[in-house]
Amino acid sequence: MARHLGPESARNFARREREGFFEKYLSGNAILDIGYRGADPDSEPITENAIGIELDYPGYDGKTLPFPDASQDAVFASHVLEHIEDWQGALRDWYRVLKVAGYLVIAVPHRDLYERKAELPSRFNGDHKRFYTPGSLLSEIEQALPVGGYRIRSLRDIDEGFDYSIPPERHAAGCYEIELVLEKIAIPEYADALRPSPVDESVVTFVAALLRAALIAQRSGRSSVVVQVQELLSAIPLPNFRSLRGPLAAAPDLADAAETLIGELRPILAPILRTRPFDEAWYLGTYPDVANAVSEGRIASGQAHYVRHGYFEGRAPLPAAHPLG
Repeated sequence: MARHLGPESARNFARREREGFFEKYLSGNAILDIGYRGADPDSEPITENAIGIELDYPGYDGKTLPFPDASQDAVFASHVLEHIEDWQGALRDWYRVLKVAGYLVIAVPHRDLYERKAELPSRFNGDHKRFYTPGSLLSEIEQALPVGGYRIRSLRDIDEGFDYSIPPERHAAGCYEIELVLEKIAIPEYADALRPSPVDESVVTFVAALLRAALIAQRSGRSSVVVQVQELLSAIPLPNFRSLRGPLAAAPDLADAAETLIGELRPILAPILRTRPFDEAWYLGTYPDVANAVSEGRIASGQAHYVRHGYFEGRAPLPAAHPLG
């Protein structure tokens, strides 16, 4: 008898079965399916062996799973992460319960397929806390999980059956997910060498503080303060946005999550980003989606994309770009 899955999992079931996804990643005896019901209260977990976790699961407080460390073969979370405010806490706890060699499987709606707009709020689900691209999802993984403690086994845009003719104001048809699979590994002895140096962290802290000041000034109409911040930022290394997301989102004087601040940050950072070294040919060759958009006239240039989107998605402006560049 076919399993009665939640709508998001059901939409991808045939593809995953055809690709051998279940045998490869979800074949263990200890599996958690986080938020498995979705919009259907009668839904079953993703596999027969999986335990379905919702807020009413005994002993679950919505933050810490009632399972021991390193006890699960897999954790599956489909269309859940975008609803969680404390995404770092959720990712860390899902990782905590995984065994070494266990898999964390995450599916989230793709900004460019489901939302089809740049910033919150979502047209179709007011509970979405963030929009995701593959880059921003991977950025959250890198911020939340131990350095060197996992390997990305799959990161894919899933658009099987997607109808590109449907306009953005109408709900998408077909599949519109980003699907990520990571494997937990034993943290190697050299992991500390992969962490940012104290100098790098101090630069990140300083730049985040400047940006907070600029955002607050911009909201209150104090343009002179914004200009002063821009002048300061023009004279120092600009960290990768991935490293700034956490400090900005955690700022007590900014109620919004980092995702919702991007629209306000663009005009502050755009003049600075335009002056930074940028390799147009390399950028277009490295990111075919941008090259296609430029060739079709949807974007003026690779640099224009980098300034408006690429920097915030964690894309590099030139080969071997320094993390602070």
